[in-house]
Amino acid sequence: MSFFKKFADSSKELKNVRVLAACAMLLALRVVLGMFANFSLNFIPLPVVKISLTFIPIAIAGYLYGPVCAGVIAGLGDILSYLLQPTALGFNPGITVCYILEGVIYGVCLYQTELKIKDLVIAKVADLALCTLTLNSLVLKILFFQDVPFWQILLWRAAVLVPFAVIEIAVIRLAKPLLDRIKKIKV
Repeated sequence: MSFFKKFADSSKELKNVRVLAACAMLLALRVVLGMFANFSLNFIPLPVVKISLTFIPIAIAGYLYGPVCAGVIAGLGDILSYLLQPTALGFNPGITVCYILEGVIYGVCLYQTELKIKDLVIAKVADLALCTLTLNSLVLKILFFQDVPFWQILLWRAAVLVPFAVIEIAVIRLAKPLLDRIKKIKV
């Protein structure tokens, strides 16, 4: 399926009331996970690495409903998480854009596929390369760590987030039977 067709089909998904209800529930799950399922790693000298489970509803939305729905859930989830529980570092639109891109990447790579390991690996590598490691690290450096070299932030984040990506892929793949059942009844 073509790149643009996935966006068109995903935007049409939003016309279905059941899809809107499911997206609202995934958004609520994203907000709850964003507030309570974040783990900062204190053994790293810079507070630039945070392990989070927010990828779960974003990947599910990407697989079931496509890039538009997943991007909206990821972006709104970040904003609502901050509004409900502000952080010491404050709200950052750059980080929100990274979350939106993460949702779009998951949607483009997983929507209307069989959710094979290959698809998940492509989605996660694209997310790591474009969002999690590069753009997020760049935003963190510009806003909070001007004195720290970019490569150092990138290496600290990569040392933790690349191995965690394997866990993320496994979690999403293990959810495939449940997601396939949901996919059959979504029409």
